[in-house]
Amino acid sequence: MLLTLRQIEVFRAVMRTRTMVGAARELGIAQPTVTKMIRRIEDVCAFALFERHGGRLTPTAEAHRLLGEVERAFDQLEGALARALKLARADTGSFRLGGSPSVGRVLIIRAAARLLADHAGLSLHVDILSVSQVMDYLLSGQGESAVTLFPILHADIRSVSVGCAPAVAVCPRGWPLASQAQLAPAALADVPLIVFEPQSVHGRVVDAVLRDGGVVPGRTHVARFAETAIGFAEAGLGLAIVDRFSALAADRGRVAVLPLDHPASYEVYLHRHAERARSRLLQRFESALRAEIATIAAEA
Repeated sequence: MLLTLRQIEVFRAVMRTRTMVGAARELGIAQPTVTKMIRRIEDVCAFALFERHGGRLTPTAEAHRLLGEVERAFDQLEGALARALKLARADTGSFRLGGSPSVGRVLIIRAAARLLADHAGLSLHVDILSVSQVMDYLLSGQGESAVTLFPILHADIRSVSVGCAPAVAVCPRGWPLASQAQLAPAALADVPLIVFEPQSVHGRVVDAVLRDGGVVPGRTHVARFAETAIGFAEAGLGLAIVDRFSALAADRGRVAVLPLDHPASYEVYLHRHAERARSRLLQRFESALRAEIATIAAEA
């Protein structure tokens, strides 16, 4: 049978005061109650805690060892409570989340900046994740949430759409197309293009734009990530169609970011473990993320 916290509290008081009367006075309870609890603790532990000499108590060696274990446990408990309180206040501590490369470079950081404006003592930890890493990241609890351009269909993961922004064209400076205010899909027929794997989020959007424009690409380069596609464009090797979030990090001295005359867009999803309650910090981050997406979409 384990000792109760109340019994441990009485034991510590007796160890401090060395008398039943002193412990009772310190705890604001009756002296017989203290005596009864100490006897109960001795019954549970199966050894004597004190040698009695008149009104004074002398702790046994076993009592000192028990007190040492109790004090260590209380130190750990107090530390855990302090850390929990720190997290509950949502203004200090750390907040860890993951994101796919497209949203991790600018969008998540801008949303986090909104969050940190109200929680200056908060430390942010951002993990950039590949598509194959996101699910395990959430299920294992490595981070509190993840942000991607794709939903996750899993019973233990809750995906929420938090906004969207249009696809854009990233065109090398110096190309004739770079001076246009808006690009129609048909205008892409005779230019080198950066394409993606067909079943990827970016691949499906590029395919939709080209299909609606009746464009069969000629010379192409293949990229896995939007950041790589933008790098191709910055090097003058081709035009890339990417999400606006990735395009925010493009070198505007090397490329022009142009709107498309096409409804293609990218939706942003915030994911978390379905069985874990949303912390106040995550709720505030979600609000900041929605606000930042709306701002970016309005800039398009």
